[in-house]
Amino acid sequence: MLRKLLSALLVVLLALLGVSAYFTFFGKRNAAPERTAEPEVTAVPEEPAPTPTPEPTIDPALFTDTNSLLIVANKKHKLPDGYVPADLVTPDIAQTAACTMRAPAAEAIAEMSRAAAEDGVYLKISSAYRGEDYQRTLYNGYSASYGSETADTISSRPGYSDHQTGLAADFVEGDGSLDGTNFNPSFEETASGNWLREHAHEYGFIMRYPKDKQEITGYAYEPWHFRYIGVDYATAIYEKDVFYTFEEFFGVEGGDYAD
Repeated sequence: MLRKLLSALLVVLLALLGVSAYFTFFGKRNAAPERTAEPEVTAVPEEPAPTPTPEPTIDPALFTDTNSLLIVANKKHKLPDGYVPADLVTPDIAQTAACTMRAPAAEAIAEMSRAAAEDGVYLKISSAYRGEDYQRTLYNGYSASYGSETADTISSRPGYSDHQTGLAADFVEGDGSLDGTNFNPSFEETASGNWLREHAHEYGFIMRYPKDKQEITGYAYEPWHFRYIGVDYATAIYEKDVFYTFEEFFGVEGGDYAD
């Protein structure tokens, strides 16, 4: 009897051990795999956008300083009454009439004349510095001939002339006579006109009254009138456009007279 009881207990014990082994083995096989922790990603901070370099600003005082090469004379900016530059000299360039300019402009125009001659172009000027009294006589003559409205498009009132700065010059061909190209838009087609348009900036000069810019400059197209402002500024304007204006580049008010 005891032997039978022990045998039965042994069978039950073996059965329990078998069940336990089954669940231990197959439970691990069917269990979802443990998730491996993903490595933490360290965020890389974005580099700040580069700050644009501001364009250099111009001291507005340079546009009214009579010693400045950027002094402005246009229909919105009158020169001091009776202004005469202190450093007027005769430039070494062919002239149809005696001309004077401020020393820096005279030196530059002489250098430019020599460079043009090397290219077979012989520059000549007919007018440079004009005093206020001379400008008054000239303007009054145009007004008498064409009326003040037309005179204002082709000549300056006394005190408002770019020529009075001593930094401007009018170029001509031949003897300077009114032969159809001198003081005419067709001057742009002459040897001098073509050379100046392409090279004047290399010597510090700009075309002061470009084509189709009358509303900005206040004057009709004058491909013969060049103004000295220095090589750096002249080149910067030329690189904008051959017909870019002083007023546009420097943000100076231009256009017609206030009255």
